[in-house]
Order: sequence, then structure tokens, then C-alpha cells
Amino acid sequence: MANGKHSKETESSKTSELGLHTIEKSFNRKIEETVTKLHNGSLRSGNRIEFEGSIVILGDINAGAEVIAEDHIIVLGAIRGLAHAGAKGNKKAIIAANSIEAPQIRIADIVKEMERPEDLEELQEMPLKTRAYVEENELILE
Repeated sequence: MANGKHSKETESSKTSELGLHTIEKSFNRKIEETVTKLHNGSLRSGNRIEFEGSIVILGDINAGAEVIAEDHIIVLGAIRGLAHAGAKGNKKAIIAANSIEAPQIRIADIVKEMERPEDLEELQEMPLKTRAYVEENELILE
């Protein structure tokens, strides 16, 4: 693939080249232009996509599925599974989706645990989260 970037679609039992365990040092690099992988369809539990660039998913990332990208993750659907952008340490990476409902998201070496409401009424009152980014070493959801 262009610029030496490549993708890896693996089963969850295989070892990953991207992820928290591989980050030795975080950094800030703007990513206005990036090599992008397009995945058409939703990811189910047990599915995993890794890419050394950005990933666009035309569907949902369901609970138990994983998407790990060196750069951005853009989802035209809901994120309920793991999304890890900036997986080689870039804190300028973003995650964007129609809705972010995952229990945890990651950008570079920063992990954000999501608060889960106790009842349906609280859930309906929560504002919809559609974008995640890092600002001053804190993962921001809006």
C-alpha cells in the first residue's frame, strides 16, 4: 500500500503490532492528510481491524469488536466496541462517530472509561457523544 502503510485484519487471538503496549513515547503530530482504509459494513464481536493510517467504518463497531489505527478513526455508525486512535502514540489523532457508546476509548496512551447511567431515564438525558480528542493530556468527549 502507499507510503509503506499496511493493514491487518486479525482474529482476537493473534498478537497486535499497534496498541497501548507498543507505545514507548507519545507525541503530537498533525494529521490533515493520511492514508485511509475504508471498511464497508459493521464489525461484530471478535472482529478486529488494525491499520497504520486512518480507518473509516461504514457501519457500527459492536461490543467485542476492536478497531486500532495509527491515525484517526471515523465511524458512520455507533461505537460500542474498542476504538483506539493514535495507536503509535500520536495525541493529535481523533475519533468521530454518529454516537460513541463504548465503555472505553483510547487515543495514544490515554484511556477514557465511560460513565454508564443506572437507568433508562438517565441514559435518555445524557448528551450524545460524537467526537473524542486529546487536549492538555486529557481525552475530551463532546
